[in-house]
Amino acid sequence: MGSITPASFRAARRCERLVREGSALYLQCDLEGAEPLLREALAEAERSGRSRVIARAAQSLYYLRRRQGRHDDAAAALERMVEAHRRLEGIDGRWTAEWRNELIVLYGAIGLSRELEALCRERLDSDVRRHGERSAEAAWAHLTLAWALRVAGRWAESEALCRQALKLIEVLFGCDHPRTGWALMGLALARERAGDVAGAEAVLRRARVNWSRLGHADRAAAVDELLMDLYVRQRRHDDALELSSAWFVGGVSATDERRLCRHERQVALLRAVGRDDEAETWEEGVRELRRSIERRGHERERLGEGAPETPAATSCAAERLTGPVFPSPLL
Repeated sequence: MGSITPASFRAARRCERLVREGSALYLQCDLEGAEPLLREALAEAERSGRSRVIARAAQSLYYLRRRQGRHDDAAAALERMVEAHRRLEGIDGRWTAEWRNELIVLYGAIGLSRELEALCRERLDSDVRRHGERSAEAAWAHLTLAWALRVAGRWAESEALCRQALKLIEVLFGCDHPRTGWALMGLALARERAGDVAGAEAVLRRARVNWSRLGHADRAAAVDELLMDLYVRQRRHDDALELSSAWFVGGVSATDERRLCRHERQVALLRAVGRDDEAETWEEGVRELRRSIERRGHERERLGEGAPETPAATSCAAERLTGPVFPSPLL
């Protein structure tokens, strides 16, 4: 942080005022009115030269742009925030790591593969310094870098990192521990990409067993989705239908959006194996779920912009098992 001058002090005070005013409008859902105030707040923060002020202003602007769905602009604000935290607490600081992880996810969403790889390597180096080469944190960082390399189409390198992470997790927790599932997901994707379909299936089934053993029903169901995708690509529709039907018997809890995806998949699989009469019956379930989702959307419109946001529809795929991995008690 540079020396405090009267000019930098005034800029910091103007920034604080603009952040308060812009945040008040944001909370009132007046995003159009909040944007110029928060944009100017960041400009004043930059003029102040004070890292803490820049971090605060950049955070407010990031939240606004993320809410607007302007992901490229949100990334620019988040980059300023991460850089400010690097200056405040160093590259290994807690909040540097937290916001760096946020930026990793955002880079992945908008497909900035070169920037994504660089940030994932920075995270890996940081976690190795903080926790050691043979730590769980290092394993998760290896898996996140493996995901970044898959985004860039570098499958062989990604597979090598997944194998390295899997070996480390097995040493730390055992070969049958549920945590092996995260490494096995990446390994399965790489095996199928290399043409080893049988190997990919075996790896997915191992992950499913390890997660099911301790009752991770949601993760086991997500593995089933990946298995179904694999079977469909191999035109093994009967095998995919067997897994799909088992999901409904198991009664796994899910949102209406996720249930709609499952019903639509069931209809498609029934038609693929020539069971059109059953597919027609399942179509009624599809129509009812769509009506339910539409009613919820109309109710939100009736309540107005101030209504609480509903969760975004969950994808039918299992990206959450094959994307970045961050330390969490839920692992």
